[in-house]
Amino acid sequence: MPAKEYECVRYETLKADKYGYIKLDLNLYSTSPRYAQGKVLVRISYNKVEILNDDHHLVVSHSRLYGQYRKSMKWQPYLNLMAKRPTALKYTSFYDQLPEEWKSYFGACTVPEKPEALKLLSIILKDHDFSVITKALVIASEHGHPSVDAIKQVFYQLINGRGIRSDIKPNISLPKLPEATRGLGHYDQLHKGVDA
Repeated sequence: MPAKEYECVRYETLKADKYGYIKLDLNLYSTSPRYAQGKVLVRISYNKVEILNDDHHLVVSHSRLYGQYRKSMKWQPYLNLMAKRPTALKYTSFYDQLPEEWKSYFGACTVPEKPEALKLLSIILKDHDFSVITKALVIASEHGHPSVDAIKQVFYQLINGRGIRSDIKPNISLPKLPEATRGLGHYDQLHKGVDA
């Protein structure tokens, strides 16, 4: 038996169109905006189509499509480009495919927040799917609209096993504290006393 498993693949050099798609067996696969109108090396197996850069490093991997005239889109390589024009986000098919939590988040974002959120997604989606980053968004949103840094912090806590901690239950009873009141009503009462 051979020491290494035989890799049953073939390689082809294909030219991407102006949107960065390559055509293989009448199906389209996304590459990256930087390869628009350029050539890429494609590693093809029975179940995967992998786009490689000049150094033979993976750019993006697709499940192989069977049939014809189908399209596989991986958005991660395009997110940094979208970050340059964040106001156009709502008009992309990427936006249509977002989980509802992210649509709501982007709807509440300021213009400067959108590119930062897109850059964060670009980094996360390289190695993870939407499930954990969406969970991080939901947790970070518990106290209102979160910053991108807050979402990022919760995400890394979740994947590193340092997620949400349970409430601390002290062994001794704590002293009763007076209830704190918020607002400026007590200043109005002081002002009334001065007028009298």
